[in-house]
Amino acid sequence: MEVIQNVMCFDAELELRDRLEKVVNKDVVISGKEKIRASVFYFETDKMKTGKVYVRLCPEKSVHMKWNDSFTIIDPSSSQEIAKGRVLLPEIQEKDTDNQDEHLIFLKQLNQSEEDMIYALAQTKGYRGLSQKQIQKIARLSGKQILDICQALERERKIRMVSFNPVFIVSRSNLDSLEKDILRLIEKHSRPEEQKKGLSFENLKTKINAHPKILGLTVQYLKHLNRIHESEDRLVLSSLEENLTEEDEKIFTELDLMCSQGEFKKYSFEELQELLGISSDRFERILNVLLKRRKVIHGKEGFIFFSEWLDRLITQLQKSKKRQLTVSEFKKLSGLSRKYAIPLLELLDKKGVTRKQGSIHKIL
Repeated sequence: MEVIQNVMCFDAELELRDRLEKVVNKDVVISGKEKIRASVFYFETDKMKTGKVYVRLCPEKSVHMKWNDSFTIIDPSSSQEIAKGRVLLPEIQEKDTDNQDEHLIFLKQLNQSEEDMIYALAQTKGYRGLSQKQIQKIARLSGKQILDICQALERERKIRMVSFNPVFIVSRSNLDSLEKDILRLIEKHSRPEEQKKGLSFENLKTKINAHPKILGLTVQYLKHLNRIHESEDRLVLSSLEENLTEEDEKIFTELDLMCSQGEFKKYSFEELQELLGISSDRFERILNVLLKRRKVIHGKEGFIFFSEWLDRLITQLQKSKKRQLTVSEFKKLSGLSRKYAIPLLELLDKKGVTRKQGSIHKIL
C-alpha cells in the first residue's frame, strides 16, 4: 500500500532548456497536472550554465510528490517550458541542509538506481535503521519490491536485514561504526578508577542513540566474536592478557600448522583433547586463550572450527556466485560430514554469512 505524503518543499534535479540564469518564482507544473507557483533555491550556483542543477522547490501549497516523479517549469509570461525536473527527496527536514556540501553528495546518490537510493537513505539513518514505511514515504515501491532490493543490497554486503516483514535495515558501515562505539564505551567504563567494570545493556542503551534491535544485534555479534562477554550482568571486554606457557604455545603452533596444511577441519572438544593428550584443565586454559585470540571458534554442541580455515571457506562461498545451497551441497563444498556441516551452517547463519530459509541456506 502506498504511503500518501504531501510535501511543502522537495529537492530535485533540474535540467534547464537553454541553460538560463536563475529561474525564480516561476510556475511549476507537477506531473502535468495543476500549475503551482514555487520559489527555487539552487545548491550549485557555479554550475548554472551546465544545464543540469540540483535545486529545492517550495510550492505555495503542499503537493503529493515521490522520488523519481517528473515535473516541468514554465515561464508564466510566455507559457514556454524552460526546464524539466525529477524529484529526488520529497521529505525535507531542516537538518538536511545543515551542511550543503554533504547534502549535495546525498542528492547525487539519490539520483541513481532504486538500490542506490535505498542505500543512501540507510546511510543517513545511522544507528536508528531504515524501515519499510520510511522508504514508502519517499518512493512509489511495494513491500515486495523493497524486499527484493534490500536482499540484493544484503548480498552485496552493503546493508544488514534486521527484519523481513516489514523490512527493516541498517547499513553495514553504520554497523561497523556502532561496533567501535560499543567497544569504546565499554573500555571507557573499564578503567582502574571504575568500581564496577563495563556497562549493563540498559546503561548502554542510554549512551548510544541506536534502535534497540540494532543495538542488541550488534552486542550479540561482538559476543560471538569474543570481543566482549557478560560478567555479573555487565558487558566487559574479553581480555587478552592471559598468555600461554612456552609449552602451550608449542602445542598451539603445531595445531596451527596442521590447520594450514588441511590435516584436519573439525573437532569436538573431546576429540581435540584426546588428540593433544593433555588434561581437561590444561585443554580448557589453552582453548580459552585461543578463543580470545580468535584462532578458534566453537559452534553448537561444542564443535570447534579453526578460524583461518573458516575464513577461507567463507571466501570460497562468496566467490562461488551461488545464491543458495542445500546441506548436501555444503557437505561437498566443505568436506564435512552431516554431523559437523549442520552446526557450521548454523554458525554461518549467526555470523550473517548465510540465512536459513526452509531446507536451503541463502548466501548473503
